[in-house]
Amino acid sequence: MLSDAKLRNLVNKKNDPVTLSHRDGLRVRRNNNGTISWQYRCRYAGKQQVITLGYYPQLSIRGAQDLAYKLKGWIADGEDPRLKLKLHKASEEEQLTPAQIVDRWYNKNKRLFKPKTQTLYENNISKWIAPSKYLTEKPASQMKPLDWNNYFDFVFESGSPKLAPIMLVRLKTAFRWAAARGEVTNDNSLFNIKTKHVGEPASQGQRFLQFNEIALLWRQIEQAKATPANKACLQLIFLTGARQSEVRLMKWEDLDLQNNIWTVPPENSKTNQAIRRPISKKMHQILDNLALVYGNQGIVLPGSKPNTPITTHSVNRFCGRMWQHLNENHKVAKFVPHDARRSLSTLLSEQEVLPHVTEKMLGHAMRGVMAVYNKHDYLKDQAGAYELYWDKIELALKELD
Repeated sequence: MLSDAKLRNLVNKKNDPVTLSHRDGLRVRRNNNGTISWQYRCRYAGKQQVITLGYYPQLSIRGAQDLAYKLKGWIADGEDPRLKLKLHKASEEEQLTPAQIVDRWYNKNKRLFKPKTQTLYENNISKWIAPSKYLTEKPASQMKPLDWNNYFDFVFESGSPKLAPIMLVRLKTAFRWAAARGEVTNDNSLFNIKTKHVGEPASQGQRFLQFNEIALLWRQIEQAKATPANKACLQLIFLTGARQSEVRLMKWEDLDLQNNIWTVPPENSKTNQAIRRPISKKMHQILDNLALVYGNQGIVLPGSKPNTPITTHSVNRFCGRMWQHLNENHKVAKFVPHDARRSLSTLLSEQEVLPHVTEKMLGHAMRGVMAVYNKHDYLKDQAGAYELYWDKIELALKELD
């Protein structure tokens, strides 16, 4: 007999297939991709058959046992078990609500998302989909354009005009997945709604800091009362133009300090590809100081615990505190950590650094033919650009004195 504890222990162990018997012809199989499928062994029309019922944990032990009981009855009545199971599932799918479809989509695909994306999706679902009366009271097949628009009006008014299009994209993604599996039809009225119909598009950031503003920020960070990790994290974000997550999750094993190369592993990269950046002299100096404080193993920028990275909330809060000081004393306009990327790209372009170099510094994937054939990192050009960038910041720092 299998239990939930045993099944949970089997999940997500990839490239290690195994089959375990349960009862009444039921068994589970762990597939090469780590998923756990329920199978039912039986004989029909004189032939041995193995029928896949569904996947754990979406299909519980009790649910699998109930299906096995139905299959046994259909076979006893001379019915084709595979056909009857397909019809049975189709009947069930017709009654799925939009919230249930999203839940099935997310649970099935959760392992494909990065932790940060999982947190984002879970927040969206738990706050705006799972508890919504608009998405839980009617089957998806019965949702009319007015029903969908009532829901998006609710999100628009209770959340924000920019949130409504985001929720439309979430729902469409789940429905396309369900349609590809044959669980919903392709003619659902949801597919005819466009983001411009339900709210406002996300605004594109325009803020970038000038060299004198970066110098003011640098001086404010040096004078601030904060942990060395917090101060260094914000400095490295503005010094490298890397994404906040790439800096926060940096490990010493990612750093080749002899050859001065920082490699962001694919799991920490937005593009799911490794990103190579040169380690500038100033970055090397910051890393040396961090090694003296925290050691040179594991997480480079630890948070409240040595083995966990500093959090996004901590970095954003510290950056907000730095801006408040600069705004009060120097009337510096609002900025956030992500503006460091726009600052680096804009300021170096003004210094005639070529676009393909700044794109590599930002960790952007090349487009078009270059993405297919050009795998060069331009490390030498990046290194020169990083040194130029710090020289300009250092010059601005001297002008503050």
